[in-house]
This record gives sequence, structure tokens and C-alpha cells, in this order.
Amino acid sequence: MLNRNKIFNLSTIAVAISSSFYCSAVFAETPKTEQKPEIIIVTGSLLGDSEVADLKTYTGNRSIITSEQLERTAVRSIDTALQQVPGLKVKDESGTGVLPNISVRGLDSSRSGYAQILLDGIPMTLAPYGHTGQSLFPATLFMIDRIDVARGGASIQYGPNNVGGVINLVSKPISTDWETSLNERITFFGDSRNLYDTNISTGGAVNDDFSMRLDGNFIKGESFRDHSDTDVTNVMLKTVWNIDEQNSLDATLQYYDAFSELPGALNSAAYDADRSQSLRPNDEFEADTKRVSLNYNHVLDDSKTIDYGELDLTVFGNKSKRNFQWDFYNKNSDTDGNLGSHWADTTQEATHLRNSPREFAVFGIEPKASLLLDGDISQHIIAGVRYVNEDISYQLNQIDKSTQVAVRPRDWQMDTNAMAYYISDKIGFLDDRLSVTPGIRFEDVRMTFTNVGQDYSQDNHVQEWLPGITVGYEFTDSWFGYANAQRSLRTPQISQLWPKGQTLESELSWNYEAGVRFTPTERSNLNLAVYRIDFKNKAEYSRDISMFVNIGKTQNQGVELEGTYSPMSLPDLTLTGAYNYLDTEQLEGQYAGNQLPFASKHQLSASALYSIKDIDLGLLAFYYSESFADLANSVDENISGTAGEIPEYTVVNFNIGTELFKQNNSGLKLGLSVNNLFDNEYFFRGLDVSPAGKVPAPGRSFSLDIGYTF
Repeated sequence: MLNRNKIFNLSTIAVAISSSFYCSAVFAETPKTEQKPEIIIVTGSLLGDSEVADLKTYTGNRSIITSEQLERTAVRSIDTALQQVPGLKVKDESGTGVLPNISVRGLDSSRSGYAQILLDGIPMTLAPYGHTGQSLFPATLFMIDRIDVARGGASIQYGPNNVGGVINLVSKPISTDWETSLNERITFFGDSRNLYDTNISTGGAVNDDFSMRLDGNFIKGESFRDHSDTDVTNVMLKTVWNIDEQNSLDATLQYYDAFSELPGALNSAAYDADRSQSLRPNDEFEADTKRVSLNYNHVLDDSKTIDYGELDLTVFGNKSKRNFQWDFYNKNSDTDGNLGSHWADTTQEATHLRNSPREFAVFGIEPKASLLLDGDISQHIIAGVRYVNEDISYQLNQIDKSTQVAVRPRDWQMDTNAMAYYISDKIGFLDDRLSVTPGIRFEDVRMTFTNVGQDYSQDNHVQEWLPGITVGYEFTDSWFGYANAQRSLRTPQISQLWPKGQTLESELSWNYEAGVRFTPTERSNLNLAVYRIDFKNKAEYSRDISMFVNIGKTQNQGVELEGTYSPMSLPDLTLTGAYNYLDTEQLEGQYAGNQLPFASKHQLSASALYSIKDIDLGLLAFYYSESFADLANSVDENISGTAGEIPEYTVVNFNIGTELFKQNNSGLKLGLSVNNLFDNEYFFRGLDVSPAGKVPAPGRSFSLDIGYTF
């Protein structure tokens, strides 16, 4: 145990975002408080407990969005909160956060397929190897305490699919005293479209050894467009049992159920006429999942061989299902003579109705050891093994609207058995001011793809060594430099392994990063990083031939600058800012030299938090430059709307809140938020079951928050 008197979770991994760039001169302020000696805590996690304090000497670019930022920057959902992080881009199609589309450093894939997203250190994706896309996202904002985003330096321990880094969502902690909270948020989108977000939580210490917390989050209502009814239930039970001084057991049980109508894309004429309308009356999504995780921690006895050691055993699993339904246009079935150009063409009446039910059963087990050897040259060794089994059922059903004849074009199964072995050794020199951490991960993945409908199967055996090294140096107590190089892997996805004989290869990349971090006080920091991602066998969906292809080598490189400034003399003020310059390029293939789709070259964000008397004020703004929707980098929109430039956009959010009542441990809070304050209109393209046309982003909305804790 890290601190035997406190509740903790060693399995929680980290990574995250705390905004920001600012002129380095503002950091010259010297704190007036006496500096306290640093306490070093060894954990079994490479990234610690996802706290702001973990950032100071982390050997990679990393940010944390704190609970204060989540509460005071007028964000509606987890995915909208991520837009203040340099290198992250979100396509917000719903305004509800039910189906996020997150890209990291220009790596874009349907349903956040290149983002390694964790919930309290446990993979949140439906299947970590065979289905990395988050087409079911079992997390809601009210239940999250902070978000940790590490863009580099974590691939040895946290794989696969970590080319863009790791996003760890940290759920709200269990309080020491028993505490109950009731929260309600009502978001008003206009035209009587309201979204109700209700959260109930209760928990605390039952006795000296056992604590628990029960959360229930219920979202119901509409978003800003027609055909946007939403209904979400998210229930989570967390327990912590400190068995004795050396042993503890953490457990989490979760049930998540979601339904959402999908308003989809609009053709240009419809977008110009009324961007709130929907031309996809049958598109919808439903899903549910049951998740469980256990983490057993044992602190080793004192030994002459090692100075400190602990063993962790993590077990996790989920049983999930999800289904999308959408309208489909087949011009071969169109008899009116006015033929459309794409299956999702909204200028045509759909000829078929499709759905794609998928079921998942996932089990994982991971024993891990963490050992510290102190001395003139210290060592912190982390070694582990992980086994994951995935059973995926994938169907595509279709009904002809004119004849009502039903067919099943796809009926697939995929079974995956994956073993991963990893070890890293953080070697400390010069009183640990210099650290060098070599490491290696070996992935041995056996995948069997079965096409039940066409009665054939094919095996795919992936074996890859994934080496890495990180270096960190503390120049002074305030200045820290770092560099890392690591290899990453993404195995072929079940949706990509067709038609018969498909030879899609695993995507491999080398990630390079170097940076410097300045932390003059515990409240202020500045980070500058450069990065480069060299991809081999990058897979992209070609809408021209309706299948995935390896487009060969690609390169993503850029500069990220972020900082937070909070003067010691004015602690109620916090300023943050961030900038990302991103250059992407296809190095091979037909479109060599072009940018990758959906990658904005420039991203800016800034926020200000200020408290005056009993009033808390928050302001957040973010900007993304233009991008392209296809590999050809088409500027003009094509007939179907699948290609064309996506214009730049800026969004500003505002929040004001106050505590109306507080007595002992009880309190009543009230807040008002305005999202997209200036009602800027912008859109996205290329979203899943409605890829043809413009997908309107949310306009201005108002949210009223009230919360009572006792």
C-alpha cells in the first residue's frame, strides 16, 4: 500500500490534461511559503495516481484536467472537456457525449479508435485488441473526478493501441466520512429541447478497513437537433478493503445502458436552410454493458535484497452489446431515375434499413510486480504479464423497404487470445536527478476470424517486440527535461478483416518525443514538447472502394506548448493556455505528400478561473484550424458530401457558480453555464453511419446546475 491510512487504488493509471501556455516571464514569481521536503512514493503504476503532482518529473508530455476545471469551464460532457488539451480533437456530433469521436495528434479513426481510453486504469474499450473503437462509451461526466492524458512515454506498460498515448478517466474518490450528493443539470438547447442530467452518489468509510461508494447517473432528454432523444443509465459501485497493513482489495462493478437517436449529416442545401433538422429519421443507437474489475495489492515484507516492493493482481471483464440502425441507399434499387452518389446520400430516399448488432465477452488478468532498489544508483523495476480473451460477434442485417425482404450480408465471429509480457527498469543516477528507463513489451496475439455467412475462417498471428526508452533530467528543482522513443502496435480490427483474403497488416509506429517542463510553484507550470510519429502500414478507410487499405507510411509531427499560471499572491486566479502545431503527411501511395484526413494544423485553447467573494467565474475558449475530409485533400465539396474542406472554428464557454449554503459537511451549490457563448456555427464530416454531408456541431446552449451535499 502506498499510504496505509488512506484510500488508494494502485491499479489506477494515469495520463492527462491541464491546459496551457503563457509567457515564461509570468512564472518568475517566487512562492512566499516555505518549501516542504519532497516525499517520494513508489507505486506499481508507471504514471502514479493521475494527480497534478505526478506531472513534475514525468518523462513525457502529459496533462491533467482537474475536478475544478471540469466543474468551472462549462463543459457538457467528457469529450467536450478534452478539447482544451493540446493534441486532442473532438468531433461532437450529439452534444450529449454519448458517442465521442476523439483523435490524438492527428490520428483519427471512427469512434476514437486510436485513443487508449481507461477508466480507473482498466481498458474501457469494448475489446482492447479486436475492437478499439469506443462505439460504447460507459462513462459520464458527473462520475469523473479528473482526466489524465499522457501523449507519450507510456506504451511499455499500457498497450496495445497506445500510439496516441493514454487517456485515463479517474472516477470520483470515496470520501473518508460518509457523504451523499444530489446533483441536477438541465441543459437548454432552445426550441423546447432540454437535456436532464441527474446524479446521485453516496459513500464513505464503513469502518477502519472497508469503504464504498455508489453512484447513479441518469441522462434523459434531447439535444440541439431533431431526432436526438437520449436516455442513459450509468450505475457504479466501488469498494476498498484494507485487509491488513500489507494487503488490500479494490473492486468495481458497473452497469451502463444507453439509447440515442442519431440526427446524422445534412446535405449543403439542408444545412443552409435549417441546421437543426434531421434527414436520417431511422438512425439510432442502443447499447449496454456490465463491467467488473478487481485489484489485489500486496506489499512485500522487508528484505535485504530490495528496499520496497509490491505485487498487484488485476482482473477485469465485460459483457457488452451494442447496435446501430441506419438508413441505407442503394442506387441499384432506385427506380425514379434520379440516382444518388453515395449510400448515405441525404438527397435520396433510403431503399433499405440496416442494423449492426455486436456482442462482446472480454476477460483479462494481469499480475504485476514493482520493486525498488535504492543506493547510489537506484532502480525501480516494473514487470508484468497480461492475458486477454475476446469473443466478438458481428452482424449486419438489411431490410428492403419496398419488399420487406431481410438478408444478413455479414455474420462474423472473432476470437482473440493475447499474451503481453513487459518489463521496465527506471535507473536513477546523481541522487535520482537523472533517470534512464529502458523497457520492452512483447505482444503475442492470436486472432481467428470466422465468416459464418460464407463458411470460411482465417487466422492472424501477431508477434511484435515493442521496445522503448525514456530519459529524464532535473536541471534544478524547477526545471525538468525529458525525451522518449517507443514502438506501438494496433492489431487489425474485426470490421477491417474482409473481404475473403484480406491481407491488412498490423499498424506499427515509432513515437519520438522531447520536451522541457518548468514548475516554479505547485500552482504554476510550463511545458514545451516536440513529437514525431512514424507510422508503418497505416490503415485508412477508402470510401471509393468501401474497404480498409494499408496506405503505407505516414508521419505526424508537431509542437505542443501548455502552461498554467496561478500567482501565489492571488490564489483565486488561474490562467491556462495551450497551443499545438501539427504537421501530418502521407509518405506513400496515391496521395503521397498530402495531409491526413481531419487533422488541423493549429489548435489553441485558453481558460481563466477566478473567484471573487463567494462567486466562482470560469471562461474557456478553443480554436481549431481547417482540415480535410479525404485522403485527396479535396477543397471543394463533392456531390455526396464525403469530401471537402472542413472550415476553422472557435468556441467560447462561460460559467458562473456560487455556494448558497454551507454548514459543516453540508452545502448547496448553484451554477449557470453557457456553452458556445457566441453561437458560432461549424460542422464535421465523415461520421460513422452518416458519412455523407455536413454534421452540425452544437450551437449555443445554457445549463443550470444545482447540487446538494450532506
